[in-house]
Amino acid sequence: MRKVFARIVLLVCLGVLVLSSSERTMHWLANIRYGDTSLLGSDKYRFGDLYGLTYLAPYRIQTDTSLIRNQAKFQQKRDIELTILGDSYLFSFMKFDTTNFARAKEVTFRWWAEQNLEPLTVQKTTNKKVLLIETVERNVWTVLTKDRLKVHLEHVSPNLSWHESMNALLFDLMYHPYLEQNVDFTLFNVQLFSPLKSLKAYINQRWFNRSTPGVSISKDREFLYIEETMDSTLRSSSFYPIKKDEVHEISERMLAMNQYAKSKGFDEVIFVIIPNPVVITKTEKRPTNELIRKLSLDLGGKVRILDPTDTLMKGGKKYFFKSDSHWNQDGARTWLAQFNQNLLKL
Repeated sequence: MRKVFARIVLLVCLGVLVLSSSERTMHWLANIRYGDTSLLGSDKYRFGDLYGLTYLAPYRIQTDTSLIRNQAKFQQKRDIELTILGDSYLFSFMKFDTTNFARAKEVTFRWWAEQNLEPLTVQKTTNKKVLLIETVERNVWTVLTKDRLKVHLEHVSPNLSWHESMNALLFDLMYHPYLEQNVDFTLFNVQLFSPLKSLKAYINQRWFNRSTPGVSISKDREFLYIEETMDSTLRSSSFYPIKKDEVHEISERMLAMNQYAKSKGFDEVIFVIIPNPVVITKTEKRPTNELIRKLSLDLGGKVRILDPTDTLMKGGKKYFFKSDSHWNQDGARTWLAQFNQNLLKL
């Protein structure tokens, strides 16, 4: 009997391992879990991505994940072919079609994280070709590089020797970077276990004064933030004491990206940096480094950079989720209205 039980346990463990090692299978499982509102469904993102990391009960707040559409209610001629390189601030909140973008005849979106896709090419038409390069403030240092742009605008083959290529192949075959996360998702990411996770989070916070790694609570305890946007020792933080030469380094990167994109056929390049939420919500009572404003001053109009900070400040806290690292639909609409006004002026 013990042998039978041991074999059953072994088979179950092997099944979980195989399931968690397959990207396609995990995508299938995630779609089922996220669409299921029962106790066997996942609530990891239903109440915000930061709630899904902490499971702190006060932040179990339903978030609206619907896409915004029909925001470009303009009568101007549609003569722009718009290409967007962006992140989840755009991907998760708006529909990428001509109903949202002024003058847009075509809209193409590419996520920065996507790889091994066909290059984004410019068609030979009389329409104006516009490239929007968007990133959230915390990712400026990793995203705003010419090499990252090249990955999406042309075929880039790594210049590896035969033994380096073999090592890379063996590494990919033997090591799965997200296996631990996938196993945890497969076994425990169901709403049935949420009360236990919330209890554990409560005990860690109240009894041991421990917070979830990677997540910070605002001073007024109203918002959750990504820790890397708060830790002043990190470049991704809005409180990092950035130096003039560091600002200039990013400016030089943007100039190189602008020149490169235009060499690939784009008529206009627009950079948009979305401020970290803590900049807009103003919960911390300490000055931020004003990175986006400093970049605009350093560039001196040499590239088009759209700073949405002041626009978002008008709505402040109401433009951002309290349990998620993103803006909400109102924040997205406000930014889109500002962006559309810029498209009308091109």
